[in-house]
Amino acid sequence: MKKRNLTKEKIIQVTFSLADEIGLNNVTFQKLAEKLDIKYPSLYNHFANVTELKSEMTISLLNSLNLKLMQCLVGKSGETAVKTFAYTYRNFAMENKTGYRLFLSTKSTENEKVTHLAKETNNFILQILSFYIKDEETLIHKSRFLRSLLHGFVSLSSLGYFQNKVDLEDSFNLMINDFILSLSQKNE
Repeated sequence: MKKRNLTKEKIIQVTFSLADEIGLNNVTFQKLAEKLDIKYPSLYNHFANVTELKSEMTISLLNSLNLKLMQCLVGKSGETAVKTFAYTYRNFAMENKTGYRLFLSTKSTENEKVTHLAKETNNFILQILSFYIKDEETLIHKSRFLRSLLHGFVSLSSLGYFQNKVDLEDSFNLMINDFILSLSQKNE
């Protein structure tokens, strides 16, 4: 790749691809430069170090997730919105396993952009759930509940922990339907 064609976005894209092949923890500037067919010092023109690159990768992932959620949720509310959010989120995470694991390993307090984008993702949930819930405290509880359900399901299934004969899709459907049912029940 010629140096003038090298952009932050291209580096991030190739890093995700390389991380899918060799594992995120094995990515170095030297290996990335080899994949890009450049000399590794050129990468320092774009990123101070691998840690900064990983932060930018997380930002890129969250931007893509939020854009996808926004596109899928337009005009939806109630049960349809909850299901659309859940399936879109799950599918995005499963299609971007390396990036999703990177996101989960990033502390929300380490990067202002990551914090802002994670709040945007949560705001989708809050808007969807406000269809059912008017009390702010209950809204926050149910938001945490949904986020935990999705994170847990995605994490366990992507790591291969669901290995029995019961259909995984049926389990996900049941989980989301139970969550929706809990929204219509009176909170005590």
